[in-house]
Amino acid sequence: MIRRLCIVISIIVILVASGCSSSTGNVTATPTQPAGIKEVRQAEIAHAWAMKQMEINLDSSTSVLLTLAEGAEVSGYFYLTRGNNIDFRISGKSLIYQSTPASVSSNITSDRFSFTASGAQGIAYTLKLIPNEKGEGKKITPSVFLEIIYPASGEIFVPMDTK
Repeated sequence: MIRRLCIVISIIVILVASGCSSSTGNVTATPTQPAGIKEVRQAEIAHAWAMKQMEINLDSSTSVLLTLAEGAEVSGYFYLTRGNNIDFRISGKSLIYQSTPASVSSNITSDRFSFTASGAQGIAYTLKLIPNEKGEGKKITPSVFLEIIYPASGEIFVPMDTK
């Protein structure tokens, strides 16, 4: 019995040791840095509404999360302060809105949006900003100005900047 227990423990130790050292050597993980988000202005409007303005440097895609009660109305706009194209989407449980260019050959540099929260979409809504630079040459990190007006009972969550 002791012999079988020693064999089982030896097999487990070998499996754990080989699993930990199964690295390919030169592979390193590079974590995605969150966007640099600067809050420009925040205000309460007549105790019923809140307004938040942000400047966002898009090193990679960034999401702003809103939690809302059913029937809550949200409106806002964005425009690029640096860069030439962006992909912008709003989703709850499914896609609610996606910015589209005026023509096939044009870029998305600004847009207005509004939506009403519904029970079918849930209570959490994501505003996703994705850099989509077109053209050749030096890569530019897009910068976006975003304003959101939402009920004061709602909340906005943004990624933390770790720099």
